[in-house]
Amino acid sequence: MMSNHLKFINLAHDVASKNLGKTFPNPTVGCVISKNNIIISKAVTSTTGRPHAEEIALKKAGKKAKGAIMYVTLEPCFHSSQNGSCADQILRSGIKKIYISCIDQDPRTKKKSISKLKKNKIKVITGIEKDKTISVNNFYFKSLKKKKPFTKVKMAISNDNKIAWSNYKSKWISNSKSRAYVHSLREKTQAILTTSKTILKDNPRFTVRKKNKIIKNLNVIIIDKNLNIPLNINLLKNLHERRVIIFTSKKNNKSQKLKQLGCEIIEMKIVNNKFDLKKIFSHIYQLKISDLMVEAGGILFADLIKNNLVDEILLFKAPYIIGEKGVPVIEGNSLNNIKKKLLEIIKFDDNLYLKYAIK
Repeated sequence: MMSNHLKFINLAHDVASKNLGKTFPNPTVGCVISKNNIIISKAVTSTTGRPHAEEIALKKAGKKAKGAIMYVTLEPCFHSSQNGSCADQILRSGIKKIYISCIDQDPRTKKKSISKLKKNKIKVITGIEKDKTISVNNFYFKSLKKKKPFTKVKMAISNDNKIAWSNYKSKWISNSKSRAYVHSLREKTQAILTTSKTILKDNPRFTVRKKNKIIKNLNVIIIDKNLNIPLNINLLKNLHERRVIIFTSKKNNKSQKLKQLGCEIIEMKIVNNKFDLKKIFSHIYQLKISDLMVEAGGILFADLIKNNLVDEILLFKAPYIIGEKGVPVIEGNSLNNIKKKLLEIIKFDDNLYLKYAIK
């Protein structure tokens, strides 16, 4: 029989999952407060990243928090906010015991809150359902460790690992169910990384749609060496609802016009006719973007693999054979040469969704 402690910490995880992909760059955290085995409040991190789940749950509980037990999926923050750190707010509330699934890896907090709570006679239990916290907030832990965005490459491919016919006339390789699932993946993504070549070819909108309605305009990062993108592309029509960040080597009248429209222009040096992708990713991380989905072609995919910048590969495989003249999924390389671990398979009629982690 499941103990109440396990039941309440699992409830905290369920609460956390409600805002998955909505709290960037912060992780999504769930918090439950109980007294005499009765839940008196529960909360999830706000969609703006602040206030944190603990602060919201404590505010809901009010004076009832005194003598209660808190269940939280991640170590409460140690660094200050407008109302003080979550650790300080817990101390002021009179909480007597706290169950924490996972220790925060942010150096501003790591083990500091736990130490402070213990010194102030609050009983702290850690590690219950730790893997659930890490799984839900994989982007957070990986980006903190590597100091770069957690990066997923999404591709629709044929059965012979091609992404298009040589003339690029094929609009869709994947079926409608696969494309609908792409939108659910986008919804949990902080930003899209693409290239000017993809924009010139497809003029994408990079939205999240549900039932044919746009519910979100995604942040987009464009690698555009020579600033080739036109000023009338779809991405520039909703700049009040999204960030568009352009990495370029050019600084000219067009860059000024793009800035006036609301784009962020970042000038980078070219070495051997290429950008240093590691420097770009470091810069993206400094912009507080910790989660990327790459929607581009095989050339960028190959360069990202070469620079060890890919964490996951998301493939939508259709039962077509395009043939030798088709465009390869990864330029100058093969998927078979990439060391990867299969994490998930989903069938969408005649399509397969294959999720891999890079080893």
